[in-house]
Amino acid sequence: MAEERWDTYFLFMDPDWVPAEEDEEPPIEAVIGFWPLREDGEIAPFVSNSRYRPRDENAVTDPLDAVLRLAGRGDATAAQIQLLLRDSLMDLGLNGDGRPLITRAPDGVPCVVLATSATQRRLAFAPQWRRADLAAVVAALPPDTDALVNPGGPVPFRLTGGFLRDTAAMTGEEQAAAYERMRAEQPDRELAVIPWVVGDRDATVTFTPR
Repeated sequence: MAEERWDTYFLFMDPDWVPAEEDEEPPIEAVIGFWPLREDGEIAPFVSNSRYRPRDENAVTDPLDAVLRLAGRGDATAAQIQLLLRDSLMDLGLNGDGRPLITRAPDGVPCVVLATSATQRRLAFAPQWRRADLAAVVAALPPDTDALVNPGGPVPFRLTGGFLRDTAAMTGEEQAAAYERMRAEQPDRELAVIPWVVGDRDATVTFTPR
């Protein structure tokens, strides 16, 4: 399959980076990842930036990592986790023969290993990794097995197999309704548009400033 090329991205910037000038181009190391915008206007799943360098070992590495940390503090809902799971690409840990790597969570529950970004993948161990969306993760999930998310990071999180399957089975109407509820709960934030050069191409970038 030919690699898709994108001309427009919605960037997820490191919150510590602020442009000194209005048209300043963000350095690649400050870009946590991006959502490509398809020609039909739809936003593609989030892609982590392998060249992102967090400011410290406790920094948030991607949107899914962020919402899981918020959920651990009681500041995010299950619906918010579901929406990001459906709209994110993850890395599934594999053993030496290409099957899902099974480890145990701290409470002893068998789990597959998931990394939510390239940064989290570097912090975890697996003989191999495979990029996967939620549907592919659920298809590879053995019975009676949960998912241990970001096991090498500062905030590991266990998601049950049932929760993952229910999330993958959400209808388009259910997903749209969840988005509307989430938008209603969020205050309006100003968006800035700046130019960003990707390789030999100019790309339009939209980001949320601090």
